[in-house]
Amino acid sequence: MASHADPHTIPECALSSGEDGLIDWASPGVETVFGRPAEAVVGEPVVSVLGATLAERPDGSLEPTTREVTVTAADGTTRDLSVTVLSLATGAATLYLCRPTGTDQLSLGTVLSRVSDSIVALDTEWRYTYVNEFAEAVLGHARDDLLGEVIWEVFPGAADSAMRDRFERAMETQEPVTMEWYGDSVSTWFEIRAYPSPSGMSVYFRDITDQKERETALQQERDFTEQLLDASPVGICVLTPDGQFVRVNERAEDILGVSRDRLLDESFREPTWEVRGPDGEELADEEFPFTIALRTGEPTFGHEQTLRRADGTRIWVAVSAAPIHADGAVHRVVVTFEDITERKETQQQFEAVFQGTLDALILADDEGDYLAVNDAACALFGLSEDELIGHNVAEFAPAEYDVVDAWSTFLDEGMSRGEFSVVRPDGTERIADFAATANVRPGVHLSALRDVTERKAAERRLAQQRDELRRLNHVNELIRDVNRAIVGATDRDAIEAAVCASLADSDRYPVATTLRLASDERLRVQHRAGLSAAAFESLEPADDGAVEEAIETAAATNTLTVVTDLQTDPELSASVRAAATSAGVRALGNVPIEYDGVVHGVLSVGASEDDAFGEREQAVFLELGQIIGTAIDAIQTKKLLYASAFQELELELAAAADPLLALNDRLGGTWVLDGVVPVEAGRYLVYVDIGQTPVETGTASAETEGIEVLRTIETDSGTRLELRLGGDSLFGAILDAGGWVRAATVEGGTGQFVVDVTLDTDVRTYIARLERSGIDATMRTKREVERTPPAWSAGDTADELTARQRSVLEAAVRSGYFDWPRRRTTGEELADALDIASSTLHQHLRVATAKILEQYFAVDPSDPN
Repeated sequence: MASHADPHTIPECALSSGEDGLIDWASPGVETVFGRPAEAVVGEPVVSVLGATLAERPDGSLEPTTREVTVTAADGTTRDLSVTVLSLATGAATLYLCRPTGTDQLSLGTVLSRVSDSIVALDTEWRYTYVNEFAEAVLGHARDDLLGEVIWEVFPGAADSAMRDRFERAMETQEPVTMEWYGDSVSTWFEIRAYPSPSGMSVYFRDITDQKERETALQQERDFTEQLLDASPVGICVLTPDGQFVRVNERAEDILGVSRDRLLDESFREPTWEVRGPDGEELADEEFPFTIALRTGEPTFGHEQTLRRADGTRIWVAVSAAPIHADGAVHRVVVTFEDITERKETQQQFEAVFQGTLDALILADDEGDYLAVNDAACALFGLSEDELIGHNVAEFAPAEYDVVDAWSTFLDEGMSRGEFSVVRPDGTERIADFAATANVRPGVHLSALRDVTERKAAERRLAQQRDELRRLNHVNELIRDVNRAIVGATDRDAIEAAVCASLADSDRYPVATTLRLASDERLRVQHRAGLSAAAFESLEPADDGAVEEAIETAAATNTLTVVTDLQTDPELSASVRAAATSAGVRALGNVPIEYDGVVHGVLSVGASEDDAFGEREQAVFLELGQIIGTAIDAIQTKKLLYASAFQELELELAAAADPLLALNDRLGGTWVLDGVVPVEAGRYLVYVDIGQTPVETGTASAETEGIEVLRTIETDSGTRLELRLGGDSLFGAILDAGGWVRAATVEGGTGQFVVDVTLDTDVRTYIARLERSGIDATMRTKREVERTPPAWSAGDTADELTARQRSVLEAAVRSGYFDWPRRRTTGEELADALDIASSTLHQHLRVATAKILEQYFAVDPSDPN
């Protein structure tokens, strides 16, 4: 055969046809001549490829004939060919060798040599009659060694093979046979075409070992792919662009509940699937992953949706789709789907628990960034879900909290419990107990937090209450000691000294002082305990404005004041801080000494703790101040009632707001005081003789502020007014300041009063107190006087009249209740004046009368004789 460099070389373009006139074989050179690959020509009629003139079979001559034809190539061009036609010896096949026109006619040998396949011819005895050079090379025997030899003897391995059976059957039926056969002796796969005839058989074959190896490898790949598909835990379907299933794996059958054969007859768009999105709404066609991949030409992953299986149940699936391209277009779409129903149900249950629990739940990644939070977490952090997700745990930790170390330890150990302070964006802080578990999913960590802010606050309050109760018990014990000390005191100084000593005897209140208002209008220390002389000088109010102001405020407003940080407050003087440090005092409580609204002074108590004056302690100390004030008032009253020597002050008093003076100014006349009877705190019954002054009681009381009750009593000498005064009055100011009204005359809205005070009363201070009450006071005379004390003053203390009994008895006398034969005041009128019930009035009268009569007759009611 000529070399490729020979200009007369013709392409190896050979075709063969059977008796049916169809091309059953084509050499690779066909593509060079016709522009189509060999496999595209096989199966076509000879007439459609080479023309009608060549459709006629040769006349049986073994010599080739050549004909000129014009053919049309695949690209539309025409070509003139010289086609040599050869009928093989058997007559069962025809070969066509195509070459450019103008070449010489070929001999049979030349024609056959142009064919690249191996060709042999056998007679009816199975002896070789022809072997071409390619057959020599493939069979490994020279032509001369084969000609005349029986094929089954040359190749005994083929004698018992399927090839012999096929050849013999072909000779019997005179029908061509095509087969693939593996020759063990030459380790080669052959494609064999045998054409039987009455005179023998023409066999042409070619080495297809490479092809078979490729097919084997391809089949193995296909088998492997099938195994992968069938072993895949996810459903896999291959669909055409119009949505038709063309391939389905077993898992897809299981998930969808439909057989593979049925699926291959359906489209994914069948309405029976009822595909819905995560929101439960029916999925639109353009939302299907298949459609997305088809439209974009790109893979799409992880679409969660539900569909209805063939049995009617609805399942969750996660769907992905990827296009397969061919010739620049999407040829197929591979759709994978995984049954995630169990996972979704678990997820829904988790989400129900996650959102429904009252505890704050947070999922975070390895960096501590929040991935998911529930409503309780939003409430704890004071942010919405969108605002909270993406933030880091460090953003909500106190400045002193080492988040990096704590988070690293948590990830290493896998668990963590404790207490965490959540600092909100608005600066507020919440306290939470937490329990954290690492890697509830790979790289996802769960923290559960319970807001215990209120519980912690309650615990602190409870601890404070316990501490306050402990302190309160201690204070109450002190109060009992003070009460015992007061009971034995006979004068004010003794009371104050006893109180200071009792308080200072405790560790909690090492210092106590009492202060009174001096003549210079300033509070001065009268008694002290627990304080050295040097320290006392430093703690005097005059030494520090803050301390002095607190003490004065307590006296002026009748409230307890507290000064703390005595040892460290830079606003206090250095001497006060030094004295407080020396005495162990950290706080100073200033307690008004008060009775019935009258402040007699201040008890200042130094405490060893800053929180010594809590709300409850203050209430107890205020009660102590009232007890002390009551005792002081009782002693002063007793002195005034039973003393035989007094300071008698003649005072001219005027007060625009006083009801009695205002009434006199309106009605006129000269009025003489008959008596004053205390009713209760700030209220007095006043009896004045007004002579013949006419008075309309209803109009007068209505037009004069401060008169609660106004009644006239006719006496032998004229008219007596009974007035119950409330609010501010001269009598309240005089008595509250420590005096007693002995006599008074009122004329023209001004009163001339005779007031008794004790011998130890500082008169200037007394008058200053009256003036602070809004009274214009002018002292006319002052003198010491002696008077005979009342008859009952010599009796036992236990038998003395109570304040209420004395008031009832005196009001009865001054109102004419005991007058005879004509009683000027009834029991009902007297009870109304005293603002008490009639039964209470008569009880007090009987008891008071009995006490006086017992003392008068020296009767001991406890003596049975």
